[in-house]
Amino acid sequence: MVRKLALAVSIALGTLNVPAYALGLGELTSKSLLNQNFSGDITLLSVNPEEVDGMRVKLADAEAFSRAGVERPFYLSLLRFEPLVNGVGKPVIQVSSDFPIREPFLNFLVEVNWPNGRLLREYTVLLDPPTTTTRRPP
Repeated sequence: MVRKLALAVSIALGTLNVPAYALGLGELTSKSLLNQNFSGDITLLSVNPEEVDGMRVKLADAEAFSRAGVERPFYLSLLRFEPLVNGVGKPVIQVSSDFPIREPFLNFLVEVNWPNGRLLREYTVLLDPPTTTTRRPP
């Protein structure tokens, strides 16, 4: 009798639909080159445009950087993160700076807090990609 009850309960719980409130961070698209003010967009996945107002986005703290083994230079703390809906109607995080980026690589951790949780993700941006030439070697 107890086994039948346990089986019935497990089947009932197995078929129960529980809504998942997941947030995903997509790729970072850079609109900047080396020695320019940084501007880029991070695509938000599984987010309705109405949910953007409840998000808080910032650069992760120094402890998160050290746990991830990522260096945290001071100029990263001057980056601005703003969740918004772009002109096409897609939710994105706009990353920008008021100063020119002199390093060819940006490597940073983004922390997103929203009513249903918290997410950390590392991004690496190559600002001045190496060029390839069609010259033949001498």
